[in-house]
Amino acid sequence: MNKMRYITTSILCLCVVSLFAFRNPESAKPSQAAVTYRINCAQATAQTDMDINNVRARLLVGGDVWWDGNSGQYVVPKVEPGEQEVSSIFAGAVWIGGVDPAGNLKVAAQQFGTSSGSSDFWPGPLTSTGFISEQTCADWDKFFTVTGAEIDLHLAQFQQAMADSTDYDVNLIPQGVREWPALGNEFFFDAFEFELPDPSQGALAGFWDENNDGIYTPQFGDYPTIEVRGCPDPQYPDQMKFWIYNDNGNVHTESGADPILMEIQVQAFAYETNDELNNMTFQRYKLINRAQESIDSTFFAMWVDADLGCSEDDYIGCDTTRSLMYVYNTDAVDGSAGSNCTGGVATYGENIPYLGVDYFRGPLAPKVFGPNGSLINPAIGQPFDTIVEIGMTSFIYFNRQSATTDPAQVDPTTAQEYYNYLTGSWLNGVPITEGGSGLGGTVPTNFVFPDEPNAAGGWSMCEAALPLEDRRTIQASGPFRLDPGQVNELIIGVPWVPNVSYPCPDMGRLQRADDIAQGLFNSCFDILDGPDAPDVNWVELDQKLIAVLTNDNISSNNKFEAYSELDPLAPTGQANATYEFEGYIVYQLADAGVSIDELDDPEKARVVFQSDVQNEGVDIFNWEEVENPNATALQEPTVFVPFLQIESENAGVESTFEITQDVFTGTPLINHTNYYYTALAYAYNEYAPFDVVTLDGQPTPYLEGRRNIETYIVTPRPITDRNLQAEYGDGAVVTRLDGIGAGGNFLSISDEERDRLFDAQDGQIPANYQGEIEYEEGGGPIEVTIIDPLRVTDGVYTLRLDQDAALETGNSSWELFDENDQSLGRGRSNLQNQNEQIFADLGLSVTIQQTDDAGD
Repeated sequence: MNKMRYITTSILCLCVVSLFAFRNPESAKPSQAAVTYRINCAQATAQTDMDINNVRARLLVGGDVWWDGNSGQYVVPKVEPGEQEVSSIFAGAVWIGGVDPAGNLKVAAQQFGTSSGSSDFWPGPLTSTGFISEQTCADWDKFFTVTGAEIDLHLAQFQQAMADSTDYDVNLIPQGVREWPALGNEFFFDAFEFELPDPSQGALAGFWDENNDGIYTPQFGDYPTIEVRGCPDPQYPDQMKFWIYNDNGNVHTESGADPILMEIQVQAFAYETNDELNNMTFQRYKLINRAQESIDSTFFAMWVDADLGCSEDDYIGCDTTRSLMYVYNTDAVDGSAGSNCTGGVATYGENIPYLGVDYFRGPLAPKVFGPNGSLINPAIGQPFDTIVEIGMTSFIYFNRQSATTDPAQVDPTTAQEYYNYLTGSWLNGVPITEGGSGLGGTVPTNFVFPDEPNAAGGWSMCEAALPLEDRRTIQASGPFRLDPGQVNELIIGVPWVPNVSYPCPDMGRLQRADDIAQGLFNSCFDILDGPDAPDVNWVELDQKLIAVLTNDNISSNNKFEAYSELDPLAPTGQANATYEFEGYIVYQLADAGVSIDELDDPEKARVVFQSDVQNEGVDIFNWEEVENPNATALQEPTVFVPFLQIESENAGVESTFEITQDVFTGTPLINHTNYYYTALAYAYNEYAPFDVVTLDGQPTPYLEGRRNIETYIVTPRPITDRNLQAEYGDGAVVTRLDGIGAGGNFLSISDEERDRLFDAQDGQIPANYQGEIEYEEGGGPIEVTIIDPLRVTDGVYTLRLDQDAALETGNSSWELFDENDQSLGRGRSNLQNQNEQIFADLGLSVTIQQTDDAGD
């Protein structure tokens, strides 16, 4: 509990333990006893976790996030229940401040209100005039959650209903989609027993409006999306949380200021991926000014109390080119000597990460006229032609009160002190100056510690060797005029990088992770999914395992291996910039805890199976930026080099295989022993070769899918309840009834069939011959293979080629029927590409390939 202040006076012990003294006991709030107020909303209580990827981030409705009211809950890496958790952030919140036309200071801010009982924010949306009732506050003290998997299923079901020309059964709409608090949702009241605000008050949670009627109607194809200004094609993440809060539900007991009448709608979201995004979260704040008058000299800010495990041995800094705040450890051990990390606070030990908060988007500054009648940008005092978006205009910090803390750099307690920090000044209004702690110098600046920790002679906390403190940061935007009804956005991303080299670390890895996050924001969060991994069904046999890969789930983007996705990072108008499904890879894992980003480590994961499309593909390389070991003052510090991703086999897609060996030990599988596997699908696109000089072309031809990736635990075992009549890979007896061609196979008929076909005495074909040929098991022009000896049974099946399609297009397809002439399924791809098709219920697979012409 890294915020505890120990007080030995016995009379006080009970009360400080319950509060954990997150706020400074010396920092008393101004008395609000004489204030009366027309609204008496209760403080928010709802909490939830965002946990789709490697982060478990606690969210609260009442304005503060990333903690539970007692301890930091931004846990990275996310661990299994019962394991030791370590948090990288203690808390965070949005701050807002400005001055009304009468000169009154208005502030809405939050620090540790959940534990202290003080608050500037309450749940729920305001009316168009800025009012809210106590009942509305109570109703909206909750979160609304939807997952990408729910949206995928919803869209697949809707599209299937459209294809079948039937109405979409509303009972099939997944819960998160059905209960989304979007404008006009007719299902909302039945779920929560209170009404959505009147549509005249403006939009609520973002959604795609399929029928363009302005109302959320999921039964007609609408679905939840991330709402971002200027993004015409909204996207949806793997997990999204939505909630609404306001600053007019009661007296401002945090800042002591008058309310702004601000409504804040929040979308927090994350992605489950196999790259750095798997360690990130994102938050989009939509700020709606419900006041009836303008507020001048307004500032928005993100306040963060970032604690990497131990709270008192961290340094902070900023990258002004990226609007990035970052936190790192003072030395090579988190919680080392001299820091005060008592009270059971978990630390990172020697495996210390670093973390950043990227301020992607700030408020819009409306047009303001200067003395000569020209438009000026109030943020920089320069002319401009249109409304401007203000990014991070200042970065400052303050400390929890301690013996070494300057009084000008401690927690704010009054509205003016909050506003001073918002404007990029110290608690007492003194400007930041370059050097040292940022206080007491001679050169004014808007940003503290803008140089990297490892930059010799730069201004960083590491170079300044500042004393240990518990620090909080403020990334602010302003000043600007906030007009009535104005809608603004504040969007942040939180990159996190593990196992950093200390002390005074190089920020390169965090910057590269942040560039990925920035690229995702720049593309309107249009993430490249890659082909969904297949579902893997396992047949457990005596000292062997059979894997059966299927991709026929209704919500899979790679259903029947038909994945296709445009590369959003390709140049605008670039031809041939679409990734297509290329193949599968299956890994054996050392244990169940191996994560997707560790598959390149041969001690943790090894390939047991690979299969790819039969085409002209070559070995696939991706180009990555690395440090240039030969760099000089005249050379680039980094260079691009190719890394082999996959060696193409071009043998056609196979969907089943047998495992008899542990690839880690090289020994046969052992019965009743658990083995661990995971499967991936990958795609390929190279719209143009990559040029390391101009950086034109496709740097990443190889793309792994990021969804449906599972860890499978399977156990070989002897079969004692039946006698198996077949083995994996056995062929079936095939009889040709009509047609020509060998399908690229070596044909083999038995002596008995040969004698039947040719008269034994004169070698002539019998006069009554109808064209039938029976081949030996596995010797026919089509491959019918036993894949599951536990399921296969005797049966007679008929396979028919589509002759008309062959004649019209040159691409044959086929269909399989049972002995009652009922269809069991059609071929999913034309015969020019070999593709093993699974009939799991029959325990069989069918592979057919056209090699000669359309008549095969």
